[in-house]
Order: sequence, then structure tokens, then C-alpha cells
Amino acid sequence: MASAFREDTSHYEHSSPAASIHGDRGDDGERTSNAPLRPGDDASSTDHVQEKAAVAAPLTKRQKVKRHCGRFRWWYLIGLIILLAILLPILFLVIIPAIVQRIIDNQPMPVTGGAFVAISSKQLNVSITTSLSTPLPADIDPVTLFMYNHDTPNFSPFCNITLPPLHVDGDTEINISEQTVTITNETELISWFSKVFDQPNVTLSTRGDSVVHLGKLHSDAHIDKTVTVNSLNQLSGFGIEHMQLIMPAEANGTNIQGTLNLPNWGALTLGIGNLSLNLMSGDIRIGLITVYDVLLPHGNNSRYFNGELFLDVLFQNIGSILSSQSDALNDGNIQIDATGNATVVNGEHIHFIEAILNNRRVTSYVSVVKLASDLISSFTNGTQVAIPDLLDDIFGNSTLIQEALSHWNATGNGTATKTKKSWPSASARRGLFGPGALSLLKLGMRMGVGKY
Repeated sequence: MASAFREDTSHYEHSSPAASIHGDRGDDGERTSNAPLRPGDDASSTDHVQEKAAVAAPLTKRQKVKRHCGRFRWWYLIGLIILLAILLPILFLVIIPAIVQRIIDNQPMPVTGGAFVAISSKQLNVSITTSLSTPLPADIDPVTLFMYNHDTPNFSPFCNITLPPLHVDGDTEINISEQTVTITNETELISWFSKVFDQPNVTLSTRGDSVVHLGKLHSDAHIDKTVTVNSLNQLSGFGIEHMQLIMPAEANGTNIQGTLNLPNWGALTLGIGNLSLNLMSGDIRIGLITVYDVLLPHGNNSRYFNGELFLDVLFQNIGSILSSQSDALNDGNIQIDATGNATVVNGEHIHFIEAILNNRRVTSYVSVVKLASDLISSFTNGTQVAIPDLLDDIFGNSTLIQEALSHWNATGNGTATKTKKSWPSASARRGLFGPGALSLLKLGMRMGVGKY
């Protein structure tokens, strides 16, 4: 049955008209056929096969990003400009200044040396040695640093110094050398110097504003530092090292000279000019000495002094003096205290030093044996005054001796309970200070001096 519908093409001719859809061929040129034309025999058989297009290789991530950025590059450029417009001001105006300020705040800036030297009642010569440690190289513009007491509620600087231009890179030492500064608040300076004298260490506060340069960038920086500095600790270790009498006394009354130790346990050298000190035994002023051109670097400082020992006061108050010396004498010492009297630089009184030292009292202990040795050497070391003759002058004054002994008799009973050692009886004292004992003492002194 299938062959019944097959078209017979065995007698097909090229010139024959194409069969119509209805199966008839129709007349030549008179009717148009709706059947499709057949290709010629010379057409390749491969024309009936359609080749598939080659499959494209997948894009890598980099290619995808590149294609994406190329497509949206103008949008990204606009976004970047907007982002930089926001971030750059924050970077230069907020972040970098905050980093610089943090570096400044973390600097300990220890005071390792320096000096405060009084040159007048209104001026000081100030030197400071400190250091900075920075992670980045930087340049610092000159800055005025105000010195003040951190404990004072209101900011009240007593002087100011100028920090010179600096280039810092890593650990850098800073030296502020011999700047003459004017005292702007004497009350605050006295308060600070009082702590320097009384305490083993004291705080020193400074404040100022500067500009820090990091290459071409610069930033404002605020400096507010409080550091701890070792100080005088009440001149602990003060003492008279040597003492000699000058006989006869000089025209101005000077009859004593020697050396004393003025220790400075602080990091700052102190200069206070000519220092006059009252020598005290108990409440009795027994002398006045002057130490010249006082400049105290760190450590013990032996300084020459001269002055006047009030011999008349000594003998007139021998009982009270011995009473006040009882505890020290029990240990074989003489206690000599000192208080400030005057501080003078170039003939001008330095009030901010006097306000402190004149209200302070320091104590020294001198061995009785050493003091006696120093006093004896006063008359055996080139002096024309002989000790036996001096004893004649002193002990030959029976009125003076009797007065001293009677005064001692009057006060001896009241002070006997305070001393650890018992004193000789009245008859023993008369034997001790009698003419025979005095003659033996003078003879022994002459023999001792003759050996030298």
C-alpha cells in the first residue's frame, strides 16, 4: 500500500513542468507551480548537512573582572573620586594628627640632667637634658614650654623655656642649654622649690604646642608632660667636715673657717650664689658662716666656708648649750644645726631662695674627738697663738669660769635625769677645773706641742 503513493520518477525530464500540488503537470508557461524546485545534480551532497558552530572556552575570573571593569569603568572612577574626597580630609585632618599626638603622649621624656641657677631675684639660668624616642623620623618646630606645678588647680606657670628646632629619629637626646628665663610667678616657684628641698623626688610639669613635620606632611601637637625628678631630700648628709679657729679674729669678726658637705641627690644642678647660714645649738645662735658661690651638682659637694663663732654667747650660755647637747654627747658627738640667713647673687638678695632656706633647719653631727682635733690644729698649723696661752686667756678669767660653773650647777640638777651618763660632783668639778689641774693640762699641752 505504501508504494501506491510513491511518485513515479523513472521517466522524469528536466524540461517537464513541475507537478502541481494536485498531481498534474499543467501546460508549459501557462501555470505556475507551487511545488518546491529541486536542486540540480551538480550540487554537492554535503549541502544537505549543516555544521554546528564551535563551543566558546569559558572566561577566567580575571577576564570576567576585566570585562566588568571595562564595562563599568566610568562608574568606578566617579565612585573612587567621591571616596577620596571623603577619606583624604579624614586622613590628613584626623588620622595623621591623632597618630602624631599619640606618639607625643607616649614619650616619657625623662629629665636626666640640667641646672637651675639663680642669676637675680627675677631671673634663672635654666638647662634641661631629656630625650625622645620616635618610630618615624620627624622635624619639630621651636616650641615654648611652660613650667608649672601639676598640683596647682589653675594653670599657673612660674617660668618658660624654648625648645629649639629638632630633628628626631629613633632615640634622640635633647639639650636645652643655659637659657635665661624670667620668673613669671614667684609664689608658684617657691612652692616648687620647697618640694625640691623637702622631698626625695619632685614632679616637674611642662606644657606647650608645636608643629611636627613628617616629610611634606605636618601636624599640630600638644605637649603636656609631668616627669619625676630626684631632689635634695632635706640635704640629707649635710655636715661640717673640718673647722678651724682663726686667732686673732679678722677685722670683720671672722674667727672660723672650714669645709662642709652640701649634698645634692637630685638630677638638677642648683646654683644659689653666696649662702649664709646660722649655726644653732638648740635654740641658741652660736655663729654665722658664709658659703661662697654655691653651685651644687649631683652628689656630695665639699665647700669652703668662713664666718664668726660667737664665743661670748658660747660661754654665757654654756649650761643651756650642754643641756641641748646631752643626747649627742652621749654618743660622742656635737650637734650643730644650720638655718638659712641670706642668699645673695651679685649683691642682690634672692627672695625665692631665702623664703625656703630661712624656714628650714638641717642637722649635722660632729665627733667630739674630731672637733677637738680640728680646734687644736688651729693653733699648731702655722698660727702664732699658743694653746697654753689661749688656756691662760680662757681659764685665767676666774669670773667667766665661775659664772659658767655656777650656771651649770643651777641647771645640772634639772638635766641630770635626761642624760645617760652621770656628771662629776661639785667637789670633783672644782678639782677638775682647779689651778693644779690647769697647770698639769698646760704642761702636757706644751710637751705635746714640743714634739712637733
